[in-house]
Amino acid sequence: MARRILPVGVVLSFLLAGQAQAARLIATIEGTRNADGYLYVALFSKPDGFPDGNYSVQHTKLKAATETLTVIFDDLVPGTYAVGAYHDENNNGRLDTSLIGYPKEGYALSNGIRAVMSRPRFIDAAFAVGGEGANVTLRIKY
Repeated sequence: MARRILPVGVVLSFLLAGQAQAARLIATIEGTRNADGYLYVALFSKPDGFPDGNYSVQHTKLKAATETLTVIFDDLVPGTYAVGAYHDENNNGRLDTSLIGYPKEGYALSNGIRAVMSRPRFIDAAFAVGGEGANVTLRIKY
């Protein structure tokens, strides 16, 4: 039986065709009222656990600042995502809430949604990230 040798270019095209294109999401965060504490930013790919950062697919912590901050999430599979951020002003590692569960510290969710009478829903904060990536702006409100 004869073996057929394929040109390198053909082999590479087969290998690359099977790989999903990784996307990049750039999240811009605005409206932090002071530089106390930290900002926690989390990326979610499903409704389970949203918006609790423990259920995020990627997350980061950065020093709070009053100027606009940028967080880049790389190596994403194109799909539906939501982003959440909160300003941990007192640096206790959590989002402080009132007795009824309403946030006492500044926070933002993609699509500008705000929790009023119930927990925010992933579907309301969700947006598409295609192969070319996406940009989202979060405005921290207190």
